Amino acid sequence: MIAIIPFRQKLLDTPSERSSHTIPTPRGAGVGILAAFIMAGLTLRVPTTFLFSAILISSVSFYEDFIRLSVKFRLFVQALCTVIFLFPVLPRLSSHFALSTFGPSPLFFILILLLIFFFIIGTANFYNFMDGINGIAGLSGVIGFGLLGAYTFYRPSPEIFAFQTPFSLLSICIALACLGYLPFNMPRARVFIGDVGSILLGFVFACLVVTLSRNYLEMVCFAALLFPFYVDEVTTMVVRIRDGENLTQPHRRHLYQLLVNELGIVHWKISLAYGMTQLAIGAGILIAYPYGVKIVLILLMICFVAFIFLTGYVRKVAYKHPSTMN
Repeated sequence: MIAIIPFRQKLLDTPSERSSHTIPTPRGAGVGILAAFIMAGLTLRVPTTFLFSAILISSVSFYEDFIRLSVKFRLFVQALCTVIFLFPVLPRLSSHFALSTFGPSPLFFILILLLIFFFIIGTANFYNFMDGINGIAGLSGVIGFGLLGAYTFYRPSPEIFAFQTPFSLLSICIALACLGYLPFNMPRARVFIGDVGSILLGFVFACLVVTLSRNYLEMVCFAALLFPFYVDEVTTMVVRIRDGENLTQPHRRHLYQLLVNELGIVHWKISLAYGMTQLAIGAGILIAYPYGVKIVLILLMICFVAFIFLTGYVRKVAYKHPSTMN
């Protein structure tokens, strides 16, 4: 006889050896953030393709929260949603390209489109992968979306003010939605945001970066508002590839996981440290933007190298603990 598991039980995140929590906790609280996104998007008259693609990717992710879907199917849906979003914004991306200093090479423009395509899918998944301890997803959402929305709303750009305002306000609304979720997840988690929320936040953040950027350098600066997530995930992937691990399998080898699980630091302190780092780097990059590409790249490189040294030290200490490699 096949046991029928109640829906409510399926939404419980039961701890495993890969988990950073110790008691079963409901997931799927990101539905509230999805509802806030829909209401804000409709009120602000955000383009239908933007709304539809975000709702679709979040809905499939909600299904993933209680019934396991194949990696190929999830990637297919994410790719489809990315294409739906990108199609109507191609003229704006083309104008960015025309104003760039790289010259009118069609092949280069195709390369840029491919990078943006993978940037959106990657950000959606990176946000999901980094949602592993209490508070980190919500706090990063408050800071990332808050900085993006506030900066683009107040920047002097009258020629596109009418166009950018709804997206800037949408970013601020999502930041406020994350702020509303935060008390339920930090310092003690009563609920988890789930894939429905984390995938949505990553996807929408990347789409807003693409939509609100006036040029490619600004796109890089806006993406850097989520710098700790990108650099933690990329360096962790490099370590796992080096060690011959399957990247599709669950693990707990991110820097934040090592700090919590192996070094015993409480969740909220690590989330707060990530948030403060994100705020400092994000504000620094936005301040550096008017000084040009060289200053921005130097600042990003300094932050990246500093993170490499920090994570190398932490991994060296944490790997002495036998449970790290389990």
